[in-house]
Amino acid sequence: MARYSIIIICVLPVFAGLLGVFLPAFGWFPIYGKSHFTFEILVQTFNQPGFLHSVWLSVSTALLSTFLAYWLCIFTLIYSQKLKLHSTLKKIIAPLIAVPHITVAMGILFLIQPSGWVFRIFSPWLTGWQTPPDLNIAPDLYGVALIIGLTAKELPFLLLVGFTVLKQVNISRYRQQITPFGYGPIAGWFHIIHPMIAARMRVCVLIVLCFSVSVVDMALILAPSTPAPLAVKIFNWYQSPDINSQLIAASAAVYLLLIALCCCVFWIACGAGLRTVFCFLSYRGARLTVRGLPHKLIILPVLALIMFVLIMGIMGLLSAGIWGFVEVWRFPDILPEKWGLVSWRNGFAAYIPPFINTLIVGFITSILALISAIIWLEYPAKSLSKVTEALVYIPLLLPQTGFLFGMQVLIIWLEVDGLYITVIWAHYLFVFPYTLLTLGPIWRRFDVRYELLGASFGFSKFKRLWRIKMPLMAVPVITSFAIGFAVSSALYLPTIFAGNGTFLTLTTEAVTLAANASRQAAGIAALLQMILPLVIFIIAGIYIRFRLHNFSYFRISH
Repeated sequence: MARYSIIIICVLPVFAGLLGVFLPAFGWFPIYGKSHFTFEILVQTFNQPGFLHSVWLSVSTALLSTFLAYWLCIFTLIYSQKLKLHSTLKKIIAPLIAVPHITVAMGILFLIQPSGWVFRIFSPWLTGWQTPPDLNIAPDLYGVALIIGLTAKELPFLLLVGFTVLKQVNISRYRQQITPFGYGPIAGWFHIIHPMIAARMRVCVLIVLCFSVSVVDMALILAPSTPAPLAVKIFNWYQSPDINSQLIAASAAVYLLLIALCCCVFWIACGAGLRTVFCFLSYRGARLTVRGLPHKLIILPVLALIMFVLIMGIMGLLSAGIWGFVEVWRFPDILPEKWGLVSWRNGFAAYIPPFINTLIVGFITSILALISAIIWLEYPAKSLSKVTEALVYIPLLLPQTGFLFGMQVLIIWLEVDGLYITVIWAHYLFVFPYTLLTLGPIWRRFDVRYELLGASFGFSKFKRLWRIKMPLMAVPVITSFAIGFAVSSALYLPTIFAGNGTFLTLTTEAVTLAANASRQAAGIAALLQMILPLVIFIIAGIYIRFRLHNFSYFRISH
């Protein structure tokens, strides 16, 4: 019963939101006197100026960023196994996992725009520039900055998933089996190991792809605006008070749903094609080895590209943090000429309500999602368990603009817009799937002999959970809570639609300030947005390391 209650909480508003999008898209919107089904609005949307270019921009940036993030992740997993870099990489990716997307976007903007850190480093001694050059770099016409930002943010997430998946695959045993057949380490990986890893990572990769298709907050900062990606145009149409713009937004959201579906089908088809090619090569006896080729010619460029993406993300965060303490920073100085706290003194009071809202909503949502995930995993369905679990991931596999407008109509009709409970509910739709995704694989690998031992002492199921399982699973549980908080603090569109534009969080403020305020104000917002989830991760890490050291032999690590 608890499992089905969770499904209703997660899925019902999504289907209501889809209904609230599809009906207006086909002309049925009785509130505004539209009660006849028609394809006219879909045709009108298709004929909007720059519509096809917006579609192309959304598709190209999503596919390219996902492609880069995925294959960089795969090569990182390959070489981290060879070079024993797991612990080092986890320390590098931790800050990028913790901080919201919008913070990474602001950091990338501060880094690569004409007056950013990259140009300051090479000026004037190499470029001769004493003033920022007149270049369209960020945002650029082709969405390259957005691709860099999405790759820098999604690569750490895929690496986290990949490291978890590696623990489920006995790589050393497979390598021992394939080496006598003449397969090198790279060829053996792609012939044997990669198909198993790809199958386990498929859902996470599709989530990344669908998010990239419909991203709004990062696109508002890094993507071009003439025309903008389709998701941004939909968001702008939704914000318009004109009824015709509302209908166009709904029909454009239908197009975006179809685009996301096509991108997912294309990705799966490419994966199937790649498997077919490797099966054919295996059948023909091909080993994909180039004799005499130094191994460093392969490993060094790949590692350089991986480190470039990660360093870009980290330097972007550092640049955004520096701008929060700047009073004077003229081009081409590498560091500020004058540091100070003037911006903090003048405007810090305005950040207190968004900070408190972010903290309250994130904490409550993460706790509810964690409790729901534990209940879900402790009481599995006796039948159709995979089907019911697939329903939970629907909010992550749909473009947010594809159903949030319809959900907003439901929220306004119920007169609960702008309330804490409504925003928490909207965040829960996204936080719970991520919590289940991170906690589920480790929870299901728990050694049941500990529970059987507790049962032999007469412990009830709840007592076995609380006294035995929870202490041993403390590391993944606390990690899942921290990830859930990071997800909640990063949500932009759910906050806007559920809060009806009046509920302020650090993310909504950061997007507004990045477009309309000074760099100092935007830097403060980015720094606060960065600090909050990082503090949660740091506290979680300290608790894991010092409070639970007595369980180090038994504990299942993340």
